[in-house]
Amino acid sequence: LSLKGETPFAKGGHRACYRHPVDPTRCVKVMMDNWRTTARRMKAPWIVRKLRPKWYFHDNLYEFRFLRREEKRLSEVAGEFIPRAYEILETDVGEGLIVDLIKDEDGSVSMTLSEYLWQNGMTDMCEAALEKMWDGVVRYGIFVQGRPDNLVVEQRGDGSCRCVAIDGFGFPQLIPLSRWWKREARRKLSRRKEKQRRSIEEILNKRKDGEKVSEKRFLLSR
Repeated sequence: LSLKGETPFAKGGHRACYRHPVDPTRCVKVMMDNWRTTARRMKAPWIVRKLRPKWYFHDNLYEFRFLRREEKRLSEVAGEFIPRAYEILETDVGEGLIVDLIKDEDGSVSMTLSEYLWQNGMTDMCEAALEKMWDGVVRYGIFVQGRPDNLVVEQRGDGSCRCVAIDGFGFPQLIPLSRWWKREARRKLSRRKEKQRRSIEEILNKRKDGEKVSEKRFLLSR
């Protein structure tokens, strides 16, 4: 797959996101760094690095396994809250993971929650979409971190919104108790929701005070 000369519409800590050059409904997440230097691996205790397989620390492999497992487990329900993963393939700029591209009604790439809040504040439609997302991920046990930079807000033609997690998936525990026991899963997800609430408050307070927004919170091109 050729991506040379294409401009990524977003960049994270270890990956760049491109529009798929052939299929406008998909995007390509390309690894920019060696998987051994990912934050998940560098921050992990040495015992975790010894016991966990390569895919656990490899952003594309980890995300591909997580998304495919959730699709198999929940069928079409998963697609309401997380994108679908299709394949991992080689591109001329690095290994790429093919997933759904979340777009607004007008065809533009949906903003991250951070960007949406900086531009619009917290609207009733966005707030309702967030509540629906959290109700769903808690009900179905879909483990998303919920950081504002890892969610996008799809704006629909009728004025409503849909919040979709596009990064930050899975279980950081060596022994994934949250995956086995629903009570522990609900507790963990409730903590993540509360953490998100604090992050949103921080963004809104900075917006209110007129602070300059970091360019890292915005898409590179739309």
